[in-house]
Amino acid sequence: MAYQQIMVGLCGRGDESAVIREAIKIASGGHLTFICVNDPHAGEMSMMMDTPSAKHNEADVYKWVSAVDESVAKSATILVVTNESVPKAISQASGEMDILVLGHRKQSFFKENFFDSVDEGIVNQSGCPVLVVPK
Repeated sequence: MAYQQIMVGLCGRGDESAVIREAIKIASGGHLTFICVNDPHAGEMSMMMDTPSAKHNEADVYKWVSAVDESVAKSATILVVTNESVPKAISQASGEMDILVLGHRKQSFFKENFFDSVDEGIVNQSGCPVLVVPK
């Protein structure tokens, strides 16, 4: 079965070229949609005094994809949404997709034993098959 509608979740940490390449590989004529979810407080300092997460825009996502394949970046759909829940936002956006492609990065021992990873949360809520690519 050829995938016609492929969504690719990107977080913008700079280690997602393998995820983009894998999505391009399975697309073979299908349409790619890249999605990035911003936290509502992205770019703001928190009360915990931790480093604020970056607030990304469509130009950022275009730059990440074009670094791998510029022609794909030009023909792809790019979505940047804001939501407190990355899994919820991506599962809602991927409702009509044939497959969702995500990256996975190993968590620390503490986080691994006490929290679901973001990609695990997305897999649990997704209504379509999910391909998880190790980073």
